[in-house]
Order: sequence, then C-alpha cells, then structure tokens
Amino acid sequence: MIREEKIVSIAILTVLMYALGLFFDARFFLLPFPLFDLIFFIVFIQFLIWNRNSFQGYVFLFFAFSMVQVMYNPLILGTVGSDIQLQKLDESLWVDMAKLIAKLLLIAAVFLWKYQRGLDFSILYIFSFIVISVLGLIGPLFWLTPIAPLLLAYVFWKTDKDNKFRYLWFLQGVFDLFTVSMLLFT
Repeated sequence: MIREEKIVSIAILTVLMYALGLFFDARFFLLPFPLFDLIFFIVFIQFLIWNRNSFQGYVFLFFAFSMVQVMYNPLILGTVGSDIQLQKLDESLWVDMAKLIAKLLLIAAVFLWKYQRGLDFSILYIFSFIVISVLGLIGPLFWLTPIAPLLLAYVFWKTDKDNKFRYLWFLQGVFDLFTVSMLLFT
C-alpha cells in the first residue's frame, strides 16, 4: 500500500473510530460530518506536499474546490461568526454562491484532468458526473451526492493508475456517502 492509500485509509478509519467511540460512550452512532471538509482539505495538503513535482492545472482547480468547500463549512463559519452574523450570512446568497463556485471548480478540474493527462475514457462519464452532481443539489435527491465522486474514482482508477491524486476522489465519495447516511438515518 502506498502512502497516499494509507492516508486515505487512516482518514476514513479515524472517522469510523470516532463514531464507534461515540457509540460506546453515548449509545448512538454519529459520524462527524462537519469535519469531513476539513479532513479532506488536510489530506489534500498532504498529497500536495508528497507530490509537489506533479502539479498541473487540474490539481490547482481541485485544491481551489477544496478551499472553497472549507470556507462555507458550518464548523468554520460557526467558529468565525456570532449568531447574528451567521443569521445574516444565512439570509444572504454568499453560501449558495460559494457552493456554486465549488461545483464549477470541480467540473472544470474534471475536464482539465481528462485533457491534461490525455485520458482515454468517454466524455459521457463527465456528463454523468455533472448531471448527478446537479441532481444531488436538489433537496429530495441529495442521496445521489456520493455517486458522482465515486463514479469518477472508478473511472480514474481504471484510466489513470499512475496518478496519486485519484485517491482523493475515493475519499470525497466515501465522506459524501457517510454524510448522506447520517442525514438519512438521523
């Protein structure tokens, strides 16, 4: 197992161990989904440090997506602002615009990833990713959210085996799956 696989495994296992500890302590199972964006960001930074010689445009766009995702994370916003400031922020379009910008950065990163790496897979995978991502933003269809990154994790696993950044798609998909499971069963 290479170090990138190890850190992704450690991130997932740490989250599961936290939830298991909470279950033993309080008799309910809860995954810390507000922390997922922060954990993903920290893992991404570690990937950047380890693979600093393989920076391309898609890596910067993917990292920008991760930074924007952290900026609108409820845990970060709750730490920075007071209740009144958070209420005003919630009434504004700032959070919605940040989510839209994050999705657009992610879509641009996928297109750039395919063309910069010269990958040979159907463009229909990217369009499926876009459609599933957009459908996941609709309230009753939020359960589709983990399918999009897991689809790309599979495609990049099959077509881009020497790229270490492909493991981040798996991590994003698993964290989205955990989030959806917590929202469905709580």
